Amino acid sequence: MSIATKFPRGKVKNKFVGLDLLRFLLAVYLMVFHSIHQYPQSAQIPFVELLNLGGFATSTFFLLSGFILTHVYFAQSSDLRGGTRAFFVKRLSNLYPIHLFSLALVLLVSVAGTRAFSEFATLSLSDGGDELVHLGQTATAFNFVLNLVMVQVWNPPYGSVNPSSWSLATLLFFYITFPFLAPRIMAFRKKALLLLLLWVAYMVPPIVASSMHWFGPVAVGIVTRNPLLRLPEFASGIVLYGLYREQRLSLFTATAGRRFLTLVFVALSFAAAAWLVADGALFWRYIVHNGALMPAEMALVIVCAPAALPVGFAKLSVRLGNAALSIFAIHAPIFLVLMKALKLFSIGESPLNCAAHFSACVAASKDVLPSMATYPLYLVGTVVAAVYFQEYVVAPVRDMIRRRLLQKPAAQESMKSASAQN
Repeated sequence: MSIATKFPRGKVKNKFVGLDLLRFLLAVYLMVFHSIHQYPQSAQIPFVELLNLGGFATSTFFLLSGFILTHVYFAQSSDLRGGTRAFFVKRLSNLYPIHLFSLALVLLVSVAGTRAFSEFATLSLSDGGDELVHLGQTATAFNFVLNLVMVQVWNPPYGSVNPSSWSLATLLFFYITFPFLAPRIMAFRKKALLLLLLWVAYMVPPIVASSMHWFGPVAVGIVTRNPLLRLPEFASGIVLYGLYREQRLSLFTATAGRRFLTLVFVALSFAAAAWLVADGALFWRYIVHNGALMPAEMALVIVCAPAALPVGFAKLSVRLGNAALSIFAIHAPIFLVLMKALKLFSIGESPLNCAAHFSACVAASKDVLPSMATYPLYLVGTVVAAVYFQEYVVAPVRDMIRRRLLQKPAAQESMKSASAQN
């Protein structure tokens, strides 16, 4: 899902640079969404309600995935480039190492903390946050296995061991459907109509759930995270790329004025959704989370796709965009470590004393309110860590897997070459 890193001098106009930057910004927004409200002082931040739409970031990312994958694998042909086996090897070799390493990091943080492995969050739409419940040994082991093989989103009552990894598990399902969906969608003639039908289909479950007042953990898990119900987002990204390739989206991007008006529409939709989530009835939360913002999400992708950026910034955007999944995956455990460290430092005990009496220090720090002074450091540090994690951990493992599973042995290639010459 990366793009070429060679750019001409001066300005570059590359249809992917803007999307790389967008992927990165969505990941940062989600990182803020998951962490900022852990500080009670955040309630005093002006317009903090604009930081409550984590679903917007995830949904746009799913749309982007469908858009970019379709370009990579179907831009030049109606057949999947490289074949189905190569597609799955490449997608899983990038996704699963990120998931596995981040899961291990979460478990290491849990060992050092006070949270039991048997504690799982039950999903909720309320402002009070998700409630933690203790499961028995069998249920705990079952949920850990689900998390390990990335199918935890099919068990709706409970959140993931690594909270953000549910989106990776949903992406896994999208990848499985892609070789079947993409060629059929790209061959569909009335793509604009298909896009409308997908949006309507996506809106039905949240409207029904809201009308029936299904706000329990199982309903929340199914409506907000079930991959089948989220599939219209990914499929819409495929359709959107088809329209883009057919040059049928110039209505929104042909002039600077049209691009500005499109961005105004995105901003107004985002602000209205933030107000509904903050001050509207619970009824609106399903609808805002699932579907209501899809036109704005598609408009944002349309505007960013043909973006032109300076050369140096374009290269940086590629690196940051490639690290977006890693930011999704590791920001939660890094934040847990930061919060524990801040609370421990705030109790006034020396590090040596806390090392000798760790459990007592952890218990004493539970009710400490951490300062937000170091929050910018967390954001910058997590981005830097994610970039290096992607480039020096994920990428080498990914490349090793691809070499082993996709490249044919040299001896076999020599034999084929000799046979062809004869």
